[in-house]
Amino acid sequence: MKICKGLILFIIFILTFSNAFSVEFNSIDSLRSALNQAKGDEKISLQLDLALRINETKINEADSLSQEALKAAQRIKNRLLEMRAYLILGTISPTFEEKGISQNYLNKALQISNEINENWYKGEILLRKGSYYHQNGNELKALELFNESLQACRLSENYRIMGATYSLMGTIFRINGLYDRAIEYIINSKLNYEKVGFTEGYAWAAYLLGRIYADLKYPQKAMEYFQEAVEIYKKIALTDRNENGIAICYEQIGLLNMELGNLNEAHNNIEYVLKVHTDNHSEYGISNAYKNLGMIEYHQENYRQAEDYLNKALKVKKEMGDLLSQPSVYEYLGLCLFKKGQQEEGFKQIFYGLKLAQENNQKKIESDIYSKLADTYRELNDLEKAVLYQDKQINIQDSLLSGAVNIKLDQLQAIYEIDAQNDQIAQLEKQNEINTLHIRQQKTYQFITIAGFLIALFGSLITYWFYRQMRRKNLELNEANASKDKLFAIISHDLRGPVGTQSSFLYQITSRFDEFSPNEVKEILINLHKSSETTSELLENLLAWARSQTNKIDFNPTQLNVSEALANALESIKHVAENKQIKINSENSNNIFVLADPDMLQAIIRNLVSNAVKFTNRGGVVLIKAETKDNQNALISVIDKGVGIEKSSLNKIFDIHHSHHTSGTEGEKSSGLGLILVKDFVERNLGVLSIESDPGKGTVVSFTLPLFL
Repeated sequence: MKICKGLILFIIFILTFSNAFSVEFNSIDSLRSALNQAKGDEKISLQLDLALRINETKINEADSLSQEALKAAQRIKNRLLEMRAYLILGTISPTFEEKGISQNYLNKALQISNEINENWYKGEILLRKGSYYHQNGNELKALELFNESLQACRLSENYRIMGATYSLMGTIFRINGLYDRAIEYIINSKLNYEKVGFTEGYAWAAYLLGRIYADLKYPQKAMEYFQEAVEIYKKIALTDRNENGIAICYEQIGLLNMELGNLNEAHNNIEYVLKVHTDNHSEYGISNAYKNLGMIEYHQENYRQAEDYLNKALKVKKEMGDLLSQPSVYEYLGLCLFKKGQQEEGFKQIFYGLKLAQENNQKKIESDIYSKLADTYRELNDLEKAVLYQDKQINIQDSLLSGAVNIKLDQLQAIYEIDAQNDQIAQLEKQNEINTLHIRQQKTYQFITIAGFLIALFGSLITYWFYRQMRRKNLELNEANASKDKLFAIISHDLRGPVGTQSSFLYQITSRFDEFSPNEVKEILINLHKSSETTSELLENLLAWARSQTNKIDFNPTQLNVSEALANALESIKHVAENKQIKINSENSNNIFVLADPDMLQAIIRNLVSNAVKFTNRGGVVLIKAETKDNQNALISVIDKGVGIEKSSLNKIFDIHHSHHTSGTEGEKSSGLGLILVKDFVERNLGVLSIESDPGKGTVVSFTLPLFL
């Protein structure tokens, strides 16, 4: 007999569901909660997971979620998620009796899987397509698709779907009487489930073996396998609260008990099945339970109660369009009517059931109806018809035993060819595994060799790196020592000179004050003041430079008006220019704003203008010019017409180890530290310092600062 649509959907659901659903979520509520928090790709994936999870109970919501996920996946051009959406829509659609739409969805999913070379989901897509053809009686096409599913599963190592595929292929062989092949495929199914520890697979394999022994009329052996499956499903139900697996086993146990004459026990078994399917709102399960209860009531000779159950079953099955289960219902309705004395109406129902079984090509049900007709005519002493239907039953049983049910001879040959191809593929895979092992060994040797070389190279690089680090540290240490020597040189030469001069002048004034005229005292005080200013300037630069070298000077860039910054800086040194009768002119705009540290900018301007004054002749002019260089930087220049700098000295002017001591136009001292400090501060403010100078013609010192945008 054909495996019915509802059972196929259940098989695929329990054998593939946990593959598609994330193990992180133990309940629909937790999945919904996660969905509310998710965005982007994750949200689409969770929508699809939820749709698959609620497919059995909330079909409309599942369809809506999948359609929304499909549109979102297409919008962001995520082909993998788009493929999954089509797959799940193809899964949902059969519950709407939209088989054509289902196939369209699955075909689109298969097309995308081929385009992106994706095999994991491809195996499931082919499994579902094959199930569709199996439901519609095209066993050969179903087996071809199942075979392709196995290929995809092998490539992606999707052992769970591979187990489901072997399971359905074994089912096809079982319902067509090829029991040896069925057992072989069911064992393959179990082995693949073992690879992923899929407990439901063990239960399902036991269930299928029970069906085989039930078909072969070994009820006790069949009962053992069904009981084994029930125990596994009961353990699973403690975790996931899903009793569907228990129900399908108890349905078969109930039918076996009915055949063995244990009618009360059979009734209890089917009552439990009815409760499970009622709780799950499974119309197919409910209708089957009513049918089985009707059969049990018939054997208990409760014909009115049996007729009531059978009519309930028939009503639901007609509403569902389930033609495959109706022949048995009509058969037992007819038998009930016959027992109630309504012989004509009874035969009418039985023969209508026979007609449906023949149209559906349901040979086993057809055989059972012939058997019941033979018994009925025997009761009526119509031996001719009894023998007629007995012969018809024997002919069908012969065809069942020869393995020709539902499959023509050429189809049977094709099935064996597919089977042989699978064996050949399996052998090739074994050889491929051996070849792969040899290749892996060779790669391991190569890896060890390369690894040894890389380790040696890495060791050499580490050694070289340490050498470079030590060399850099030595250079830094040498530079630090040179800076220290320069610091001491400045202190001993540039600082000691002015301090000694001050001390000498003070000594002369205090020891010979009465000998000096007022003009002489004034001259001494003027020289003393100049020496103090030189010392103060040197000390200020020296402290700033030392703090800069030790990274202890604060850097706080802020928005500054260049015009205001220049005015503030010039205020502190204008008396120096006034003493030499030097005029300081400014050309700048009030609308130039830069991003710089205010204290550093003050020091930069003060040092540059002080140097310009120092090397400009009395009565000269120093020009300060500020302008925007480009859209990113401001350019500030200090221009004098003083003594200038020799070309040979320009390259060394910013090197503390080579800085020279040049006196101003009136003997002012200079250590060269001011320009070094200026360069450091300009660069700290992301600027660039440049100098252009000609001896006897003057000097232009320019620097940039980033504009405040």
